[in-house]
Amino acid sequence: MEKSTGKLQWRVLYTKPRSEKKAYDMLIGKGYTAYLPCTTVIRQWSDRKKKILEPLFKSYVFIRCKENQIGSAANDDTIVTVVRFEGRPAIIREKEMEVIRKIEAGIEDDDVEVVNQVLISGEKVKIMGGKLKGLSGVLTEFRGAHRVAIRIESLGCNIIVEVLSKYINKEIEPNRQRKEGG
Repeated sequence: MEKSTGKLQWRVLYTKPRSEKKAYDMLIGKGYTAYLPCTTVIRQWSDRKKKILEPLFKSYVFIRCKENQIGSAANDDTIVTVVRFEGRPAIIREKEMEVIRKIEAGIEDDDVEVVNQVLISGEKVKIMGGKLKGLSGVLTEFRGAHRVAIRIESLGCNIIVEVLSKYINKEIEPNRQRKEGG
C-alpha cells in the first residue's frame, strides 16, 4: 500500500457517460469521501412524467483525497480520467465546493417586487440575498428574473443560476470611481 502524503483536497474524476452514480458508489465503497451533486428534473415519457435525480455536472464526480491516492481511486471501469490542470490533478477549493452545494440546494425564496436599477448583460454583479448570498458572477441574460453566470475556476466551466432581481446589485470596482473622476 502506498504511503499517503499531503493533505486531503477535493479533486475531480471524469466518468464514462451516464456512469456518475456507479463511479460515486464505487468510490464510497472504497472508503473515499465522494460527492455527486444532483438536481431533480422532470422527464416526460409517452405515458407519464417522472421526477428523477440527474448529476449537476455530466460525467464529473468529486473526490476528497490526497494527491498520491487519486490514481488508485480512478482505477475503475467507470472512470475515464482524472481532471487535470497544468498537468496535475485539478484541486477544487473548499469555497468552490460550497458554491456547488449552494447551487445544488437551489433557490427557494418568496416573490417580492424588483429593485429598480439598470443592469446590462456582461456586467459583474453580486448576489445580495437568498441561499447564494455573497457570490459574484456575470449577468448573462434576462428571463423575467436575472440569470447570473458563476465561474468555478478549477473546473473551467460556467454554472448558470436564476436569481430574483431583488438580490442582484452591480459590483463596483474599488478603483473605478477614482479613475473616472481624475
